[in-house]
Parts: sequence; structure tokens; C-alpha cells
Amino acid sequence: MKKIALGLFVGFLVLAMSAYAMAAGTVTQSIARYGKEHVLTFTCTGDSSNGAIPNTDTADFGTSGGQINGTIRGLRLKQVKAYPVSGGTAPDAADVFILDDDSLDLLGSEDGSTTAWAGLTLIHATLAKSVVPNRHLPRSDEHQNYWPLVDGVLTLKVSNQATISAQYIIELTFGK
Repeated sequence: MKKIALGLFVGFLVLAMSAYAMAAGTVTQSIARYGKEHVLTFTCTGDSSNGAIPNTDTADFGTSGGQINGTIRGLRLKQVKAYPVSGGTAPDAADVFILDDDSLDLLGSEDGSTTAWAGLTLIHATLAKSVVPNRHLPRSDEHQNYWPLVDGVLTLKVSNQATISAQYIIELTFGK
């Protein structure tokens, strides 16, 4: 009897953990060129149990086959824009971080990418919103807009988005 109870308990744990592991939301990437600028589009769908998406590194190739990392390397990040998918499930107000390969938030977080600065509530339920990259200068405790040079993989991080299956887009614009 103990073996049966233990077996059922272990089986329940395996099912619970597999459901948790699969519940991560989805993010796809594509890149397009518009004149002298390139726009990297992250199309996000929140998880079906908690609305979250995984932290997502820029890919070598997008879903449309376009080369991403090779294209954006050597360019400068000029703008980050977020908006809900028309006709989709509206997201919560949520924070966006764009991290470089040293985990520095290119949108100006002051505390190691825990609290957003320029990316604070960048995701909105009904509005498109955009920001330029920002850096915190700790000696003067000021923020300054700048256009960081991309020299490695970038990571999209979204926090505080809890609407189940919310659909939104985040666009990163790059140029010289």
C-alpha cells in the first residue's frame, strides 16, 4: 500500500513539474530592414498559467530566416517600442529590460536589472509606447539617453506581465 501511495505521489509530482516546465509563454523573432535601419521584432504570447514569457536572447536566425545577431552586431540600439497585438489578449502594464551580454540593462535600470527605468510600464494594454536607451550615471545619480553599440547577444526580459495568454510586440530599432 505504501508503494502505491508513493508511486501516486511521485506521479503527481512529475505531472505537476512537467506542466510547470512547459508553462513558459512564447517569443518569436524576426528582423527587417527599412532604409538604413533594422527593426528586430519580438512577438510575445504570455504563458497560459501566469502570463510570463521566458527571458529571450537574440537569435542567430529569426523565424523568417533573416540573420539577427550578425545583422545587429556593430549597430547602435536607437529605440525600443512596445504595443499590444491588435485583436489579441491585452497585456498588463509591464516592465521591459534589454540586457547586453554583461547583463547591463540598456534602458537604465539602477539596481542590476531588477527595477526598470526607461522600460518602466513600457508595455501597455491599449497604447503603443516607445523609449530610447538610457544609462544611469551613479556618481551624479543622473540618467542620460545614449545609443549603445551592440557587440554581442541582447536579452529581452519582461517583468510584471501576468495576463494569461497576453499578446504583445516589442520592437528594437538599430542603426549606425
